[in-house]
Amino acid sequence: MSRSRADRERIAELDAKILKLERSLHALRSERATIWERLDTFPVLTIPNEITSEIFLNFIPAYPGCPLIFGIDSPSQLMRVCRQWRDIALNTPQLWRAIEIDLDDERCVRAAKTWLVRSGSCPLSIRIDGFVDDFNKEAVEVILSHRSRWEYFVIDIPLAWDSCFLPDIASYPLLRQLDIRFDNADTTSPAFTFSDAPSLRTATLGEATYPSGFLPWHQLTSLSLVFQTPAECTDILKETINLIHCRLIISPYRDSDGELGVGMNLPHLESLALEHFRNLQVRTACTITTFVVPSLRRLRIADAFIRPNPVGKLSSLIAKSGCKLQELCIVGDLSTTENAYREALPSILNLSFDSAIDTVL
Repeated sequence: MSRSRADRERIAELDAKILKLERSLHALRSERATIWERLDTFPVLTIPNEITSEIFLNFIPAYPGCPLIFGIDSPSQLMRVCRQWRDIALNTPQLWRAIEIDLDDERCVRAAKTWLVRSGSCPLSIRIDGFVDDFNKEAVEVILSHRSRWEYFVIDIPLAWDSCFLPDIASYPLLRQLDIRFDNADTTSPAFTFSDAPSLRTATLGEATYPSGFLPWHQLTSLSLVFQTPAECTDILKETINLIHCRLIISPYRDSDGELGVGMNLPHLESLALEHFRNLQVRTACTITTFVVPSLRRLRIADAFIRPNPVGKLSSLIAKSGCKLQELCIVGDLSTTENAYREALPSILNLSFDSAIDTVL
């Protein structure tokens, strides 16, 4: 064999080995790149989507609390991390089911509409602030269109009843809690009702005159009446026969003359708070001795409502009702001494005094 032929054969052998090595090197480089890619991936992205979704839900306030629409504490912030988190957030409707809507903020209203869509078929917690006018009428109609999903609903807007956006006849099948908190509201009767709300159990009602059929009163187990006159409180309480918890804050601005609690029979009531604001000159006669509350365990009451002879009135209430009062808090300036209360009511294990009259909702 000539030398040139031998060299050509050797070159062919070397080319074959080089090709084989290059293929091996390519495979090794591919494997190396895959390992580096895995090392560069954030460990959190390897968590199953279901667990990540639960983590997201713990990022926002516990339902029915409403997260911020915007900012670092908004669930919208989660969507900005990466595509995977965005997809998870969009497929977690519970993230978007609690919405606080400022009707005066057009950007907030637009975001709220988006959240309503993202919430899917989830029950909703809705809080409305701001003014209702022609500018945001369309937004209000969108919110109303989801009323079959309202579970918790708070209205906190200065609004005259005659211009109210709520329909006069509507059904609220999931509504469990209703808060109406108006500033400087028209105190005439509202033209709408929440009478068709079979799940309603808890209500807070601000300053207004509420008609007999405004709520399904007999269903309520918890009720707060704010800025109501004694007569209005009495009329409502006569219909709320299944109350377990009740809080009354007598109006400091409207006529507070009259008696509160005449002939009141609340067989299931376990806790009662009867308060007023510091700037109220109390003229109300609270005939607490006519209350019949056999299940009462906790009582918070302003001393001003049980004068004169507060100790005697409380003793009469306990004896007449046959209740076993466990907690008693006397609020405001005392007309008798703390020792007089303690000596007359030795069976009450938790007896306290609170000089702060100012109350908050």
